[in-house]
Amino acid sequence: MDPRLQAFREAAERALQFQLQFQQHDGSFIWDPSIRDAYHKQAYSWGITGRFGQAHRLLSWIRDNSLQEDGSLLDYSGDVYKLSWLFQGCHRMGRFDISHPVMGWLMAQQKDCGGLPHFAADDRLRALATAWVGVSALYFGDVSFAERCAGWCVGLLDQPDEGRFYFQTTLDGKLLTGAMAEDAQYIDLERTGQAYWEIGLPWMLTGRLYQATGDRKWLDYATRFFEWQRACAEDNFANVGSGKSSLAACIHFLNTGDARARNGAVAFGEFLLATQYPEGGWRDPSEPDIPLIYIDHAAEYTIWLTELIGILGSAG
Repeated sequence: MDPRLQAFREAAERALQFQLQFQQHDGSFIWDPSIRDAYHKQAYSWGITGRFGQAHRLLSWIRDNSLQEDGSLLDYSGDVYKLSWLFQGCHRMGRFDISHPVMGWLMAQQKDCGGLPHFAADDRLRALATAWVGVSALYFGDVSFAERCAGWCVGLLDQPDEGRFYFQTTLDGKLLTGAMAEDAQYIDLERTGQAYWEIGLPWMLTGRLYQATGDRKWLDYATRFFEWQRACAEDNFANVGSGKSSLAACIHFLNTGDARARNGAVAFGEFLLATQYPEGGWRDPSEPDIPLIYIDHAAEYTIWLTELIGILGSAG
């Protein structure tokens, strides 16, 4: 194995072991009674690394203690983004007793314009939730649903203000800009430390749709999202918010062979090697210094490192 990929594997294993120590005797992942919504990434993280026993124990606990009749989760407050994480982890492991009801709830949150809110009660739609549910829909086998999500995402490509990438819309799909609301959220292309996932997830979804359909238009859209990612500041592939973009880059490399995408993914892996804490987690200096941050990043970055190793390793 390439020495860099081997180093990525070792970092992922440290992050995995760091997470596993917090699983409780009953299979749950609530190490702090005040934090009740922190187990949505573990099934994906543990499943992709072959820790099936621990993952199934957690999922059985979720089924018996957290899953609601409508497919939502107790204590998750209608968090569309987090439930999409849970769906993907469950579905990849064949835990249809959880993934099917959760996906039913997720699909019910889509608006007529194709977008989804971060939280079910929000009055704004967001790339984070829309694109991640769109990827989930592809795992679920519903290409048309994923295409409606992607159609909403594509509407973000044409931005009105130079140097800004707005990533929210109104409930009827109108791009929410600074001219419409003072608190309109955007990526500032001139500043570091931005929410790069708001570009990375739509990039990932359109790349996945190209794989699923073979329709060239989705690859063209993915290329445009890639250009937006490249237009961001110098840490666009070297920040705690760059992980989702790293997998999007791997997918783009699979689809196109573009070395710039491969190099972006590798840059993220190298960033993780340089910033991992000795116990196995990560935290950006701007984030709260609490266990939740280290644990959550460990779960997600275990996934991106493992995906990166597999995809880039397969290409030699």
